Amino acid sequence: MKRIPIIILFIIAGLLFAQNDFDDWKKKQASQLNSYREKQDTEFANFLETNWEKFKTYKSNRPDDTPKPIKVPETKPKELKQVNDDKKISKIEVNIEKPEKKENVLFAVDKSAPVIEIDYFGLKMDYNYQDKFTMDWDKLDEKVISKFWLKVSSTDYKTLIEQLKIHKEKMEINDWGYCLLINKIGSRVVVGNENLQRMFVWFLLTKSGYDSKIGFNEDNLYLLLPTNQEIYNVSYVMIDNSRYYAISFNSKQKLNIALKTYEKSYPDSDALINLNVDKSPKIGSAIVEKELKFKYGKEMYNIPVKYDTNAIKFFQKYPQTNLDVYFNAPLSPIAINSLTEGFQTILKGRSETEAANILLRFVQTAFEYKTDDEQFGKEKSFFSDEMLFYPYSDCEDRSILYSFLVSKLLNLHVIGLDFPGHISTAVKFNSIVEGDSVIFNESNYTICDPTYINANLGMSIPKYKNLEPEIIELAKKK
Repeated sequence: MKRIPIIILFIIAGLLFAQNDFDDWKKKQASQLNSYREKQDTEFANFLETNWEKFKTYKSNRPDDTPKPIKVPETKPKELKQVNDDKKISKIEVNIEKPEKKENVLFAVDKSAPVIEIDYFGLKMDYNYQDKFTMDWDKLDEKVISKFWLKVSSTDYKTLIEQLKIHKEKMEINDWGYCLLINKIGSRVVVGNENLQRMFVWFLLTKSGYDSKIGFNEDNLYLLLPTNQEIYNVSYVMIDNSRYYAISFNSKQKLNIALKTYEKSYPDSDALINLNVDKSPKIGSAIVEKELKFKYGKEMYNIPVKYDTNAIKFFQKYPQTNLDVYFNAPLSPIAINSLTEGFQTILKGRSETEAANILLRFVQTAFEYKTDDEQFGKEKSFFSDEMLFYPYSDCEDRSILYSFLVSKLLNLHVIGLDFPGHISTAVKFNSIVEGDSVIFNESNYTICDPTYINANLGMSIPKYKNLEPEIIELAKKK
């Protein structure tokens, strides 16, 4: 039998000792971190027990409420003037994404620990957390909130937040999507007590690193969130020159009285909610197909389009915000894939301007027009996916979809034009196009109005022809 050299035994023993030392060090670090967190939570709970002030509430701005045209403006179709140096479209160069097959659960949870299940826009997900969180009180006040913080901070919330952040990354949801996810958890864990549910959501958002507060008056409690963008038609309080919007994910809230809240934020929880949608959320799929028809010249075209109703449900939960958020948001892969396939043969071999004009006629005539007030009784801007779902659309909805199609399919830069009571677009072509235009960043952008029925490139609605619009700057689509 061969003997192991003594020096190798010493090396193995040294490695074992080193591993034991490392494990001891990790345990010590974890213990110190837990002690630090417990100290933070105790200090914050003590702060919450006494440091509340009354803050005046304000009504946030409304979107532009200049009346929109009730009847959509229309002109007679004319042949588009040819541009001599106009380049031809050989192929639509779009990186078509393959819709991913969603797993029922995005990762395995510890089945030996308590497990809860939620349905997040068609995607079922499991989390390790206790089945129910309860707490009773006679009167809502500072002491109740302080007691809540201590009680919930003693639960295994750290595992829950780790899993939530993994899901946020895997589903590619933005900050607002993360808020909706946490609210789903809150609705599942806390049942029958809306005030307690909002406290639970506030706790998870705060522990996730977001700047969030709560406020109350009498028996009503409100979640207060600061955002990078403006939110319309939602009340807010001003704290340190920042707007903290009173957010409800389940019902609309309007405040006309002062709220009691606090100024200090929990340590290292200072991230603002960003409402920009950089990626289409990867959630459950519920695909619907419809056919959109339009006429260009003497030809009738049918475009079969597909859209995801779960994406629609996601955007239905979105607050009304700045128009550039909608303009810069992408279409879902299933929708852009179907539109790309539908327009591939129609646009191939066309000039750049004629292709843009065909897309313009599509958006002008394949959708029925109706103002938001008529359809919803309030202002509501569509994300591009919603344009494919709802039976009617108005000027900003059409402009948002048109800007996406021109940017994505033709690789041209588009800007939004914000007139009083009307939204349009303008395109930077590679050749000079006759007609109305605006100058932006020392470049000429030809006006393309998706609401002016049968209008060609360079034709403005007469009512807005001599008005100077505000520019909505858009990022170039990848």
